[in-house]
Amino acid sequence: MIDQGVDQLDGVGKEELASVTQIVLGMTKTSKALRIYLPNNPVLIGFISDLGTKMTVHLARYGELSLDVEQFVLRYQGVQVYENRDPKESIASRLHADGIRILFFDQGVEPAEIVAFLGVLGFERASSDDDVVTQLWERNLQHIGYLTEDDFSDPYLMTEDDTAHQQRDALERIRQSLVEQPPPAPRMIPKHLLMLTAEEEGWLRKALDVEGRCNGLDDVIGILAAIVSEVQEPEFFADFTAILGNLTVNLVVAGDIPHALKLARFLDRLQKLPITAPEQRHQLAAALAGILSDSTVEVLKVALDTSEAGFDYGELKELLLILGIPALGAICELLGRVEKLKVRKLIVEVLVELGREDPAVFEPFLNDPRWYLVRNVVLILSLIGTPAALKMILGLISHREPRIRREVLGFLERTADAKAKTYLLKYLRDESSALRVKALQVLTRERLSFALKPILALAGGDDFHDRPFEEKREIFLAMGELGQESVLPMLRDQLLKRYWFQKGNEKESVQLAVLGLGRVRSRSALQLLEEARSQKKGGEVRSVLDQAIASHPARHGAQAGRGEVAP
Repeated sequence: MIDQGVDQLDGVGKEELASVTQIVLGMTKTSKALRIYLPNNPVLIGFISDLGTKMTVHLARYGELSLDVEQFVLRYQGVQVYENRDPKESIASRLHADGIRILFFDQGVEPAEIVAFLGVLGFERASSDDDVVTQLWERNLQHIGYLTEDDFSDPYLMTEDDTAHQQRDALERIRQSLVEQPPPAPRMIPKHLLMLTAEEEGWLRKALDVEGRCNGLDDVIGILAAIVSEVQEPEFFADFTAILGNLTVNLVVAGDIPHALKLARFLDRLQKLPITAPEQRHQLAAALAGILSDSTVEVLKVALDTSEAGFDYGELKELLLILGIPALGAICELLGRVEKLKVRKLIVEVLVELGREDPAVFEPFLNDPRWYLVRNVVLILSLIGTPAALKMILGLISHREPRIRREVLGFLERTADAKAKTYLLKYLRDESSALRVKALQVLTRERLSFALKPILALAGGDDFHDRPFEEKREIFLAMGELGQESVLPMLRDQLLKRYWFQKGNEKESVQLAVLGLGRVRSRSALQLLEEARSQKKGGEVRSVLDQAIASHPARHGAQAGRGEVAP
């Protein structure tokens, strides 16, 4: 906690006090950053640079910076500029506990010295012997000094008058003597102390081998996850959550699904913890939602299409399920672009699972101008198969894109829902002849008798003669299959109709009637064919009738009953 306290001391200018306050605040932020950021992190580098600049400017303008150290407070010329009563986090507490009572910084102090100083304060002590004073002494910081509680018991200090001015003079002399004292000369270590035993060498080689097999990325992920799990400051939490999200995006783009999944799992679990604050949940959800986007779909598509045989598709499926509904559009887009069949099947399975409870999540995509995306959504809805999903599919029967209507027709062909089958009739009036033909084939194959009346209407319509022959053919096949004996009068008229000056039309008329009669499996149909043959004299029409009689089901049935073999 920083206390501005500008008016607490008349002898200190507001600008000077504000400068000191900013420096102390910068030291607090940098000390925390040293614990959570790697040395090359831009955030940490920025903190160090900013603190070094502020310190240099202050020392050049006001001279030496001296801070009085109390148990939880730092003061500048009697004015409180820092307070933190948490012993584990307080800079003042760490200094005071190890006996430091005054801290001062001289002109010429380097950022490296400040970092070394804050590094000593920012980490837990490795042992009871490594106190702050010892560590600072070992680092021999030329421009950062301190006075301890023992220095105030020096007999020389005790003889001075108890005034602030005289005391500062005495402290200055002690500080100067410490600065002028040369650092101890480096000691030479005897050579025999550097030699390893065979056992030590073996252990060291094993340690190096284990370290060589370690994946640095795993270490980075572990460190970042540990930081996000523990950090409480909103600013730091937001920074590290964004870092994790960006790292996951890069891993997905690189095709490193195992590590991307590891990070996504962590973000997802942390988001769902009851102790996670609402604002933090929002930040974690945003990080997950940004992992798969339109900008990364194409790169991921290439990575998936070129993946090797050993690729773990189960990990990809789990990752997509974690990303879930917020990434639904990107997942659908990926499905539309990826070419590898196994990957497409996997993505379809993911989308079916995501939309099973509420198929309405796919509704926005049904109006998408990209037909292939809509086609994929139709497939997914058909696999979901609930009444709600069926209703959404049927709404596309009149879609302007024929390929979408064809996909819906495919669903109607596959479904076992008897009510849905009635929607096949809508395709009998579709503007695409290919779709009309397909619908007729489905109705005929599945012998859906409710279609007979609409099909008879097609055959008797004014536009029948304008239809392609393939479509006419399917109409008569459907008539015969669905109508059986009931359509014989109509087929007889078609078969015996005379075209005195239009032989081509007569041939087509006979061909269509023969197709219908071939599906009527009764003796009456066979007799009608024989009657027509007796009236048609020679030519192509007679040949068509001969073939129809020879292959009619009723003729084969009669021969089989007599033990005869059909010619």
